[in-house]
Amino acid sequence: METMAVPGEPLDLPDEQEPEAEFRPFGTPVSPDEVAARLSANLYVQLSDGSDKAVYAAVRRAEVYVGAVLSYLGRTLDLDDRVMREIVLMQTVYELHMALGHEEAGREYRIQAKNTIVAAYGAFPDSDTASRPEPAAAVVRPPESPRGAALRRARGFTL
Repeated sequence: METMAVPGEPLDLPDEQEPEAEFRPFGTPVSPDEVAARLSANLYVQLSDGSDKAVYAAVRRAEVYVGAVLSYLGRTLDLDDRVMREIVLMQTVYELHMALGHEEAGREYRIQAKNTIVAAYGAFPDSDTASRPEPAAAVVRPPESPRGAALRRARGFTL
């Protein structure tokens, strides 16, 4: 049965619960206080929408993104590493801007995070580059068996 909204009254829906992700980075989790320390008080309130829940969600998205990039580079995300933590904090601020639809305002944080990854680890995955090498395009000829050679000679066929 669907829940009908009465004009002028809020729709009563159950709280959405996010499924638990298997991704668990090493180290001390990033806290909303750390993110708040990066921003002016007014900007933090605007980006967080006055809720730590929004900040934790942005941190989770940033950790997954940075963890995937580092995994491509052969590294494991460790939040106790100062450089990795810095990258996650920059990406978190970008994610907060994105959640409000302010991509252009957060763009500098994304670029700074990317530049830090390149400076620290020497590369950044390009979207035009495959993550894994392509499979071989040629087929190796199987070894010749004595019976196969005799059969081809009998038919008058040689390779």
